[in-house]
Amino acid sequence: MQQEEISPEKQLAREVGGIIAIRRKAKAWTQANLAEHIGIEKETMSRIETGHIAPTLARLAQIAKLLDCEISDLLKISTPDVSDQALALMNRMEDLSEGQQTILLDLFGKVALAMGKLNPKDRKVVEKFLGDIL
Repeated sequence: MQQEEISPEKQLAREVGGIIAIRRKAKAWTQANLAEHIGIEKETMSRIETGHIAPTLARLAQIAKLLDCEISDLLKISTPDVSDQALALMNRMEDLSEGQQTILLDLFGKVALAMGKLNPKDRKVVEKFLGDIL
């Protein structure tokens, strides 16, 4: 069975939708939360994030404003950068005390340092273990 080729427009819609999803999750919002703020159905938000439909420029502007970014950030077709990951971590820790945040950041630093010292084979084993327990 031959696989259908994806048009450049469809691929762009998928990539933009993926970026919207990453930024939404970084704010710890559900699709329903973002959809409600925009005034659309959750299903429509899901279809935007999966690339089944492409948002208009006006809708992109609305989404960007709610996600505290520029439209150009939603069109940046690349993997999430460090600031997106840091924002996601910060949002997950915001309800913790300063002491708890310090402990977690220290733990994260130690795990990252230890992972960096592992050979690729052992790193894969640890990544799988951590993925399974988290």
